[in-house]
Amino acid sequence: MIDVVTQSTQRLCLRITDDLKMENARDFFDLFKEHYQETQVEVLIDFAKIRFVDSSGIGILLRCAEEVKKRGGVFLICGLNKSMHSVFRLAGLHKIFELLEQNDALVRFPELQS
Repeated sequence: MIDVVTQSTQRLCLRITDDLKMENARDFFDLFKEHYQETQVEVLIDFAKIRFVDSSGIGILLRCAEEVKKRGGVFLICGLNKSMHSVFRLAGLHKIFELLEQNDALVRFPELQS
């Protein structure tokens, strides 16, 4: 469900490996909480390996972003396919999550290449 790409005291980068939907959204949140530390000011979630997110998945992402933002951090998302990117923008989620193009994400998180 999640691969930890990088984790330090200030940064966390997770790669989602399964579509995020009602059946596994709670598991995702539990895994996120397991890896997230309050000192991490930059959290990136990489969607490059998935094709679909349902409303439950979006709800869980909102909860994750809230956890990060209430501690002054930034919650970033990269690797959205074209249709997911359109849905996120139409729903106004680009105002809540910082959506990065894959090239920009690779500059900020070069460890994504591995």
